[in-house]
Amino acid sequence: MGYICDRLQEALWREALHILNKDIGTTADIDDSIVYSAGMRWAFMGSFLTYHVAGGPGGMRDFIKQFDPALELDWTDLKFPKWNEALETRLVEGCEAQAQGRKVSEIEAKRNAVLVDMMKLFKKHKIGSGMVLDREVKARKKKA
Repeated sequence: MGYICDRLQEALWREALHILNKDIGTTADIDDSIVYSAGMRWAFMGSFLTYHVAGGPGGMRDFIKQFDPALELDWTDLKFPKWNEALETRLVEGCEAQAQGRKVSEIEAKRNAVLVDMMKLFKKHKIGSGMVLDREVKARKKKA
């Protein structure tokens, strides 16, 4: 699963760098677009089930009819943008501004706590990573 996730993250990373490089949005804008929209759905539905629902009553079949599955659109920039000093500065300064003076270890600890809380919530609803947590809890109870 790690390899697949890394490939998908790489595609998202490239698109995010294009958006930043073209000054379409800041690092905060790009992160917010994930945090407050797709990321919430992806946390328990993943990408394909999200698009299946987006197709309406006909699911993925209607989604494909509405949107060309090849997605050969002008706004897609899957090649890596040419690296330059301005892009690097925008990237580093944007991330540092988002960190608001917090150390990476502080952000990491908060991330981990939130992920555990999300898994507990998802376990309650029997979805997504909550099912992994449920299996782990059950396996530990068997060992005890």
